[in-house]
Amino acid sequence: MFELIENTLQIISKISSSKCSYLLLVKTDGFKVLTILGAKPEEFDLVNDYLFNLKKTDRLDCNSVQLNDLTKTNSYNSCFIKDLILDNEKNQAVYILLFAEEANQFSNESINYIMAVLPFLSRQVKKWLDSNEFESSHQEVVINDNSQVLSEGNGLLNNWEENFNCLIETSPDLVFILDGEGKFLLINKSGLELLEYSPENLKGKHFTEFVDPEHFTKITNLFNEALIKKTTVNFEVSLLSKYEITIPLEINCRVIEKDENIIGMIGIGKNVGEKNRYEVELNKLRPKILEANRLIKVERTRAQQKKSLIDELNRLKQEFISNISHEFRTPLASIIGFSETIESDPNLPLEMKKEFNNVILNEGKRLAKLINNILNLSKLEGSGVTLKKDSFDAVKLLKEVAETNKDFASQKNITLTLENPEEEILIEADNERLYQAINALVNNAIKFTDEHGRVKIIANNLYREIEIIVSDTGIGIPEKDLTYIFQRFYRVSRPGSDIPGTGVGLVFVKQIVDLHKGLITVQSDVGNGTTFMVKLPKTSKIEKN
Repeated sequence: MFELIENTLQIISKISSSKCSYLLLVKTDGFKVLTILGAKPEEFDLVNDYLFNLKKTDRLDCNSVQLNDLTKTNSYNSCFIKDLILDNEKNQAVYILLFAEEANQFSNESINYIMAVLPFLSRQVKKWLDSNEFESSHQEVVINDNSQVLSEGNGLLNNWEENFNCLIETSPDLVFILDGEGKFLLINKSGLELLEYSPENLKGKHFTEFVDPEHFTKITNLFNEALIKKTTVNFEVSLLSKYEITIPLEINCRVIEKDENIIGMIGIGKNVGEKNRYEVELNKLRPKILEANRLIKVERTRAQQKKSLIDELNRLKQEFISNISHEFRTPLASIIGFSETIESDPNLPLEMKKEFNNVILNEGKRLAKLINNILNLSKLEGSGVTLKKDSFDAVKLLKEVAETNKDFASQKNITLTLENPEEEILIEADNERLYQAINALVNNAIKFTDEHGRVKIIANNLYREIEIIVSDTGIGIPEKDLTYIFQRFYRVSRPGSDIPGTGVGLVFVKQIVDLHKGLITVQSDVGNGTTFMVKLPKTSKIEKN
């Protein structure tokens, strides 16, 4: 097995025109030259030590290592290094190193041929390292000289040819040699199977006989260019098999020279049919992938929006809990405080007891109203309320609302007026619920209007609707809050303001209006007041029981 490794290394040296080549085993505790051709191991002590130290630090990059300055001879002007085996479990690696006298010897053309042989060499070295032959050997450094290899009397040349044939036969790709006229001299077994020919039928046939007619001119020009420039040619071509099957191939080939004369051409062809099929399928899938990515992006945006909405609702809920706790605590504190005062002081004057009782009564009513608002909102959102619709005069309802809020407006020295048409405006609605909604709008308008301000209720008799307007000259609502005021738990932030509120009043109003298939809108200007407009469908007559 070791002899096969040596012969393969010799083949690589020949096809790459290397003066020296060797295999280096690097472990965590040191390095070992496995075999070397054309030089002595000690010439590369500095190189090996340098590679060993790089490997220990995990900074060994074969594509960027420069070794020319580390050799003990100045005759090497170009070098090539490549890892054959990287075994992390055993903490070892095997590298192949090639040195040549000519600068830029290892160009892309030369490297293509080297890389074609390296997989075979790698497999052989791995088998050898894992075998008993390697374990039982003394692992002595084997020194070979190129003059010995080329000696006719030692039999190595014949082994070289046999192993070269063995090498091309193990390749899964098409490997061929053409003569000076472009006719086949040699083709490996994989190539014969690919073209569906026997060696006898293929011998003497010209390469261009197998080229798809569409590529004939292109291939002829490329071969002529290779013959003139004597460089490696890389191209894709479709060959036709014996039974007219089209085979797409990616071919690398170069001329063979002897005494500065071109005597033939050697090449390797890789079947890219499967690769092309994958590319076609990928092109078909690409629009679907783009569409899928677009849809995923849309869904991510939706999910983010939902998450933002949930986060905002949670925030509003926390604010609502905080506000409602404050709203509950304030009247309760008054009720408890004044009740304890009355209880603890039996000599309290009658007038003061009456005043305290009035405070307790008013705070109790305020607390009951707050609880009712929350319960009503909960019922409305849970579809737990059935409207008790009846036909009635909306103008009469507005007059009742104005009368109810008259005392509240007077306490703040606010002028409350009602402008309504003389005729009846009949609607079919739940009188109690609608009264609660309009009353909440008017109550809010008075609450958020400063002393000596004005609140106006207007009823407009439209063609099919009644328009109810509640306008005030109060503190107004900031523009940034207008979009959210009908959302549950939302409360307009008013720094420094002590006006109580829970953020459920306007939500309740909108729910009632929506249940009546109506519409509510708002306009506001900070410092100049707010106007709410409610439109409800009319009915033509009052139903009598």
